[in-house]
Amino acid sequence: MSDTETIWKQRVASWRASGETAETFSVGRGWSPKTLLWWSSRLQRHMTPPVVRVAQLVRSAEPAPREGSIVVEVLDARLRVTIEPGADRETVVMVLDRLASRADR
Repeated sequence: MSDTETIWKQRVASWRASGETAETFSVGRGWSPKTLLWWSSRLQRHMTPPVVRVAQLVRSAEPAPREGSIVVEVLDARLRVTIEPGADRETVVMVLDRLASRADR
């Protein structure tokens, strides 16, 4: 990131945090509101959103129906995966990886 981009990134962040309009924030600062809006738009287009992965372990009061059950919840969906004793580890890992990759979509 160039020095100019860094400066405008700070200016845009300050403007956003202020809650003011671009016109009000720009008064007396040596740039026009249109320039502030242009930089805001440019910086937003070039930003890559961070990937946030969240996992939550929830202990249920309900007894698990079988030993080896895993409950996978993604937003509104809930899926119970039961792993039988002696199940092939690689297959279990593949299934769970596949579920995780579908959840990212």
